[in-house]
Amino acid sequence: MVFGINKKYFSYILKPYLIYVHYKRNKLLNKYKDKSLFLGIYVSIKDSLIGYHVYLGSKVRLKNSEIGNHSYVNANTIINHTKIGKFCSIGPDVQFGMGKHPTNLISTHPAFYSNNKVFKTFANKNQFKEYEEIVLGNDVWIGGNVIIMGGVNIGDGAIVAAGAIVTKNVKPYEIVGGIPAKHIKFRIDKKLINKIRSTKWWDKDEKWLEENYKLFLNHKIFFKYFEINR
Repeated sequence: MVFGINKKYFSYILKPYLIYVHYKRNKLLNKYKDKSLFLGIYVSIKDSLIGYHVYLGSKVRLKNSEIGNHSYVNANTIINHTKIGKFCSIGPDVQFGMGKHPTNLISTHPAFYSNNKVFKTFANKNQFKEYEEIVLGNDVWIGGNVIIMGGVNIGDGAIVAAGAIVTKNVKPYEIVGGIPAKHIKFRIDKKLINKIRSTKWWDKDEKWLEENYKLFLNHKIFFKYFEINR
């Protein structure tokens, strides 16, 4: 029994809704079939660009954004006004691009500076820029429960530790964490950062990646390959 209702009867009641949920999912998959998109359920995509072999977990919301090849996003993450590079790993319950409120006006309420809300406002046009674009480089790892404020740039290869609130730019291959997020260390020797970025390995085609994936398991072999094949 479920809340006093027979389980079989309960599942029968839910069946039309579940059919609708899977219909919406299949509609999105069909729309992006040429991209080989992987989807959970309850995913929302609006006014966004999707790369190849992207995965969006259940209840992910993507709006006014862009996500590059092979990047994945885990469940319950909200992405707004954000440009995400290739091969990025994004944890669950992350929030990108939360709207700002003015702090120098009489009131912080959008009723007085915005005209695009679902609730009543008095302004006849937008008087304040609520959203600033967030940019993630390539090969970025964002841990779970992270909040990234508008206008922040996160460099290639960076890591944001779980639970952090990012209020300022993160350098390439830098690891940050905390509230607000602060520098912890660089994840590789700083002398190697420019060398890795110069290879632009994330722009290689699928065939090259399949044939050379073992390069990514050893620093020496990786750098030796690119020194020889420049």
